Amino acid sequence: MIRRLTHRTLLVLIAFLLAAPVLASEIGYVDMQRVLEESDLGKAAQANLEERFGGEQQAFAREEAEIRQMQQQLERDRPLMSAEQVEKKETELRERIKRFEEEFTQIQRQLAQAQQQEGNKILQPAREAVISVAKKRKLDAVFEANQSGVVYLDDEGDITDEVIKTMNANTD
Repeated sequence: MIRRLTHRTLLVLIAFLLAAPVLASEIGYVDMQRVLEESDLGKAAQANLEERFGGEQQAFAREEAEIRQMQQQLERDRPLMSAEQVEKKETELRERIKRFEEEFTQIQRQLAQAQQQEGNKILQPAREAVISVAKKRKLDAVFEANQSGVVYLDDEGDITDEVIKTMNANTD
């Protein structure tokens, strides 16, 4: 008796047949987040961003703390205040929060743009290092560990440390 293949079974069979050549290939992976954080170029970019935006982040943290303190003080003193005083404090608080949010959003945009610019400085050397390591190890494919959707990766395929070393050697 011949059973009909279900649509799902047929798809699995086709996927397996298409993947068969890949299964025999040498595959590696790299954790690009670690490359960005641990390579010399990545550390320099992080230091540059900290130098440019670190002071502003501290100022925002102070302003946020002051706003919270104002909110707590208003809630604490509300029973003792007249309706006009409460309205005045609430208006002042709303304006301060609005100004804070506008300034914070502007700085966040600037930070995101600066992060992208710094990331672009690292991207090409990182690609070159990945290609160099992949060729040296005779890998047919390299995946980004955090973006692959792969459930299991053997540590033998991790080339992240070699990529960082290669990048650092090329920036000296």
